[in-house]
Amino acid sequence: MGFIDMVFRWSIEDIFNDNLYKNQVEKIPDSFRSVDQYSGSFLFPLLEETRAEMRSSMEIIARAPYANVTSLEVTGYEPFLFDVKVDYWRNRFSTPEKPYKTLPGDVFIITDVKPETASDLVTLGRSWVFALVTNIKNGDDEGDKEDNSSSTSFKVETSGDIVSKDDMQKSLYVVHLTNVTTNRRIWNALHMRTNLSIIKKVLLADQMVTESCGLCPSETGGTWNENFLTSLLSKLNESQKNSVVACLNKMQCNYKSHVELIWGPPGTGKTKTVSVLLFALLRMKYRTLACTPTNIAITEVAARVLKLVKEAKKTFSVADDRFCSLGDILLFGNKERLKIDYEIEEIFLDYRVNRLRECFGLLGWRHCFASMITFLEDCVSQYHIFLENDIRTFL
Repeated sequence: MGFIDMVFRWSIEDIFNDNLYKNQVEKIPDSFRSVDQYSGSFLFPLLEETRAEMRSSMEIIARAPYANVTSLEVTGYEPFLFDVKVDYWRNRFSTPEKPYKTLPGDVFIITDVKPETASDLVTLGRSWVFALVTNIKNGDDEGDKEDNSSSTSFKVETSGDIVSKDDMQKSLYVVHLTNVTTNRRIWNALHMRTNLSIIKKVLLADQMVTESCGLCPSETGGTWNENFLTSLLSKLNESQKNSVVACLNKMQCNYKSHVELIWGPPGTGKTKTVSVLLFALLRMKYRTLACTPTNIAITEVAARVLKLVKEAKKTFSVADDRFCSLGDILLFGNKERLKIDYEIEEIFLDYRVNRLRECFGLLGWRHCFASMITFLEDCVSQYHIFLENDIRTFL
């Protein structure tokens, strides 16, 4: 059964039942016998985490963003897929700078009452269903074409049918609860049954600690042992330093691939360690792809690497051919979900595309190049024109 199917089966009572998965959630072991055991260990904790998040949203449902439904139509032949249009989003706790915006993965409640408490949904005669936003549609009017931030038109998948003749005569509301995109991706990853070789290597972390190529020179610090890295490692504690050095040593191996696992409880400096490692790889001209399960994590890592690069720029000469520039770093993803601010926008893909578009505009690089070519090809006549204009100015 899929993740959304599991969530849509919950009742209001289930969401408020803290013992719903009491007998299924167990302590996650320190080691695993198989990939199946590893994946299975996280399924019920993930469901419990999702339930707890939805309960928290239900407890403050009076403050949740909501809108009046203006149109609700069945999509094609699927019984629980709908095109929804609302008037506008209301949320007295939002600000003009950060208004609520609909995103794919948002979970709504579509109901015939604006609930002040979760118990309002179970009052006799009330109709409601869960709805998952699957797609955002472009606006129909001119205002929406210029600014689609209102997100008042979208497609949803619902947990049941709410479009009866009686319901169509009622006022319907859409109330936002939470976004389950991240949890849904984790669920799908836990059910993945292909390309598991890297997972198997990670699960053998104990063997990886003593694993050695046997063909490479002594791993006591190879070409990476430069002044810049020595200074950088001095900012780390011993455990963090050992993690970075272990990864860099394995990068020197020319005979086999390796997997290194950096792990530890919250607050032990994993993000700092990874940021230093990425900066070192960047400085050594390795092309590296960094991914995280959440948008907050990737923006934090990007901000730290960017800070290290800027600090290095003040220390090392630009003439150093091994110096890394900001142009070597690229951050990409959904702008709204990443919440890009001015501190990291200069490495964000969309920002760079917009800057390039300006450069190739009418008054950008193209105009400058055309003017320069004209001047070089016909500099004598251009010079005479300049003198004539200069004389007329004084006259």
